[in-house]
Amino acid sequence: MRMKMKNIVLSICALLVFPLLVGPAVATGPWSYLRQLPDNDSGVRLDLASSLSIDTNKQRYYLVDARGGQLVSFDKNGKFLSAFNAGGELKTPVSLTRTTSGILWVADRYDNKLLYIDPRQQKVQRFDLKYPDGKQILPAKIDLDAENRLFVLDQRRGAILQLDDNLNVMHSYQGTAAFKGFVDFKIKGETLWALDGLSSSVYRFAIGSAALEAVQLSGLKFPVSLEIDSAGQFYVLDRHAGIVVVFGPNGEKRFDFLGKGKRNGQLWFAKELIFDWEEKLCVVDEGNNRVDILTR
Repeated sequence: MRMKMKNIVLSICALLVFPLLVGPAVATGPWSYLRQLPDNDSGVRLDLASSLSIDTNKQRYYLVDARGGQLVSFDKNGKFLSAFNAGGELKTPVSLTRTTSGILWVADRYDNKLLYIDPRQQKVQRFDLKYPDGKQILPAKIDLDAENRLFVLDQRRGAILQLDDNLNVMHSYQGTAAFKGFVDFKIKGETLWALDGLSSSVYRFAIGSAALEAVQLSGLKFPVSLEIDSAGQFYVLDRHAGIVVVFGPNGEKRFDFLGKGKRNGQLWFAKELIFDWEEKLCVVDEGNNRVDILTR
């Protein structure tokens, strides 16, 4: 009898605990979990998902696997397409951007070089980036605007640098006296938005000009990435809290969603936010080694 009662108690405990481990995907507010990259059934192996690039025209996702030294592509439905390591030239890629003609620019942390990759010609070139004073630039993130102008976030100084066709610095974007260093940026049309993580503020620049404004945010522990939706709302990824916090254009907090954990729709030391061509929100999660895609 005692053994039977013990089994009943254990069964009840299992029923209570099991949903916590494998329950439905977490989503609050207007967002819900859609899928992940790579899918658990795809057979694709990643060593460290670190960054995501979106091809709006072809509707593809390009995922950077930093530790695996490869770029992995998926179609619009999340189906695996191919893996590419540029003939072994990719060592520790951390950021990727793609021109309209198919040229790839990759920031590689292994030797802090900027790689120019022409997949059709199977051509790879490595470049050192330097300031006019000769000091080295450590590329942490790279991106292109609509005119294929190249922008680089320098990890050492926290400045965002606009480069010319010869990869020389033609403009440097930095903050005001309270500036601590940018950790992420996004380009929307002729506007560059930059996140200063330590001061929890967002700067808005007209490309080629000084800062137009800085918006102060509050209630963040460790902000690491920024996105801006079509309504002008700021989406900020808080790495330590494991949440995405949404602010209005003037910095007023509106809501937050997700949470820390291992299940689908939860974050474990996530690194990057980016919208795709349908404004689905993609969250690159290093700790869970995947990209969660959320939809409204």
